[in-house]
Amino acid sequence: MALSKQDQAFYEEKLSYKSIYYLFGTTCFMGAVAAPTILFLADWSSGQGGTWSIDVFYKIAVEGFLLGSVVAVVLYLAFKFLLEMGWLPSRR
Repeated sequence: MALSKQDQAFYEEKLSYKSIYYLFGTTCFMGAVAAPTILFLADWSSGQGGTWSIDVFYKIAVEGFLLGSVVAVVLYLAFKFLLEMGWLPSRR
C-alpha cells in the first residue's frame, strides 16, 4: 500500500540531510571509540591486555571509524530507497 502524504512528509523530514550527520556521528563514534575499548576489555579480561599499545588502539580506531562511515552511508541510502519505493510502514 502506498504511503499517505502525511507519512511521506514525516519520513522525508526524518531522512533529511541533518539526520545523516547524526547517524554518521553516532556510527563513527561507536566504531572509533567503543569498538577498540570493548576489544581491549575483552583481551584484558582474558589476560592478554599486555599485548596492546597505543598504536594498536589507534589502528583499530581508524578501522572502526571507516567501518562506521560505511555503515552510516549504507543505512541512509537503504532507508531513502525504502522511502522512494513506499515500503516503509504507515504511522497509524
